[in-house]
Amino acid sequence: MNPPRFSRPRRLACALAAAGCATGAWAAEPPAPPEATWQLGLRSDRHSDALPLSALGDDAWQRLAPRPGRNLAYVDDELRLSRTQAGWTWSVLARSHATLVASDSALALAALVDSGRRPAADAQWAVQARLRAFAGAGLALGHDQALAPGWSVRWEAQALALGRWRERRFDGPVQYGAATGTYRFDLASDELDSRLDFPFRQPVARRGAGLLLAGELAWQGDAAWARAGLRDGGWLRWDGVPRQQATLDTATQAVDADGFLVYQPLVQGRNRQDGLSRWLPWRATLAAGARLPGGQRLGLQVETLPGWGALPTLQWQRPAATPGGLALGADWRLHERRLDLSLDWAGLTLRAGADRLDGQARSRLLALAYRRAF
Repeated sequence: MNPPRFSRPRRLACALAAAGCATGAWAAEPPAPPEATWQLGLRSDRHSDALPLSALGDDAWQRLAPRPGRNLAYVDDELRLSRTQAGWTWSVLARSHATLVASDSALALAALVDSGRRPAADAQWAVQARLRAFAGAGLALGHDQALAPGWSVRWEAQALALGRWRERRFDGPVQYGAATGTYRFDLASDELDSRLDFPFRQPVARRGAGLLLAGELAWQGDAAWARAGLRDGGWLRWDGVPRQQATLDTATQAVDADGFLVYQPLVQGRNRQDGLSRWLPWRATLAAGARLPGGQRLGLQVETLPGWGALPTLQWQRPAATPGGLALGADWRLHERRLDLSLDWAGLTLRAGADRLDGQARSRLLALAYRRAF
């Protein structure tokens, strides 16, 4: 029996149908999901213009040696576990951040009063000091995305449960008259502290809340590169957080048997416990430089710190020649007078730096991270 014969149009339709079925079967297989990368990182970045890091937190005023003009101290510590897949990054993190900006006059006066010594001649000091600090833990969500060729953008949002929030500000003149041995204080103080106590204080919420944002735009060309970013801008809130505003206006002449200054201040002010929300100002970064042979990058970065100003850094990087190979980098932080060295090899990243290697170090960086794909 002869097989059935079809016309040419019908044979073509059957062929197209068979091809469509094969294509549909091929397309039905889902593409392999992108590999997820896990990273565990620890970073501690600390600096103090006026006091060795080993003396921070102690009443070691005899070791105080402030720089002329304004002095800066900061602590920026973070522990983070992250998972990245398809450009999205989820993180669990704990962080502690504090900055102190104080005039050399304020630091010199504090050391003088603590020592119990009195100036030999008339003197005056312009006291200015500002402290901002918070600590907390929470979650972060970030995303990296490529734009036009050479351009990329990334952003991150952090939701934190705050365990500590503190701000303190001093302003005003202080004068000393050698003829009478009299100090004259005219200071204004504003203190906010989640652990502050005073008479008739009402209950305070155990935790505060923070929402911090960050974003960065980067460009990389054949001969140059640049990036600009903002970070740590956002809101902090704590219900019932204690706040104390006061002025000190007094004159005194007495010293005790040990030679320490004794004064009876006239303090006027008030205590408050409002549910306070506050906007944290942005930390901005602008960096640019040249691409050298072998993929090396040389550039200048300038970061602005709220209440302080610019912190410039000279940067050099040499990428790995092969995936997972050894990459190197070096930063010279001008204000901190600190050299930071970095290496990246087989998923391990190490950064370390210091202004000196003994107990008198005033600036130190240590960062360690390990990433692995699963």
